[in-house]
Formats: sequence, structure tokens, C-alpha cells
Amino acid sequence: MRFRILHYDTLDSTNNLALQLARQGAQEGTVIVAQYQTQGRGRFKRRWMSPRGKGLLFSVILRPNLKASQVSLLTHVAGEAVAQVLKERFRLLSTLKKPNDVLVRGKKIAGILTEASTGGDRQVEFVVVGIGLNVSTGRKDMVRKGTSVYLEVEEKVDPRSILEAILATFAEKYGSLVKRRPEKPEFVESSLR
Repeated sequence: MRFRILHYDTLDSTNNLALQLARQGAQEGTVIVAQYQTQGRGRFKRRWMSPRGKGLLFSVILRPNLKASQVSLLTHVAGEAVAQVLKERFRLLSTLKKPNDVLVRGKKIAGILTEASTGGDRQVEFVVVGIGLNVSTGRKDMVRKGTSVYLEVEEKVDPRSILEAILATFAEKYGSLVKRRPEKPEFVESSLR
């Protein structure tokens, strides 16, 4: 899969912009990344808060050949991708808390918000999968039931390398789900806007 990564300093929500771009015909694999979200959100309009530059906040536009009833599988695939990267890169064992949280030692480290648009025949037109991962958030900025990669491994980590690892892992799992032959992911970056 070819990922076109668009970086922004501040957005209201990466999912909001991704939904807008998807409606305008943006290609599958378009990724919106923000340093900060003013209105980050999760399920049921719950807020997703992350201090500026401390989290990995991104949304991916997909155009899968799926029925609307299958869209929730993409949330699970995204959660598995995050969990796999946390294990492989940082030796962090995580669990998936249905329907959309990734936990480390029972504390939330990531959340996933999947939103879709369907056509008249209940076939999916596009899906936006948003992921918020607490990367460098310290204890004073963390909610009580949350954690971050930094708090777990006690070292600074590069969000860009984590982004590429999650996208590559997600692409592999997504390809299996939608029955596409495996291909090496390609990353095309656009600078901060």
C-alpha cells in the first residue's frame, strides 16, 4: 500500500479532515497526522486529549471492498497493529479492550476511532481509521487510567518511526482482511502545514 502522509501542526481532529478529504475523493492510503488536536475525539464523542507533540495522532483513509457490517473489523485490525508494534519495538505486552482501546498493564495507551460512509447498497464507500497513541506524555499530563510509551520504557522515542511501523503492520493485516496480495508499504511525506 502506498501511504501519502500529510503532516499538520494543529487540527481540530485528524478524523474530521480525513473524512472531508475522503468525501472529496482522496486516495486510499492518505494519512493525516497532527502534532495537536483541539477537538480530538473517541467513541460517543468522548474527548481524546494529548499535549502538543506528545502523542501520535493520525487517521488513515481506506476504500475497502467491505459491507457496512464488516467495518468494525478494521478497528480490531488497527488495534492488533498497534499492539504488535508495541511488543516488537518496546517489549510492551498489550491487550485489546473491545471495541477500540489498547491497554498496557491495564492502562489505556491507545484508542481507535473508525468512521465509515456507505452507499445505498450498504457497501462501504470509504472508511477513516483514527489512532491516538500516547507516546511521550509524562505522568503530570496523563489521565489516571492512562499510560504512554515513555512512561512504560522510560526513554524518548521517535513518533515518526512508530507511525511507519504501525502503518506497515496495519497494511499487512488490512491486505489479509480485504484479500489483497501482500505488497511492501511505500511512504510519501508532506511537510507540516
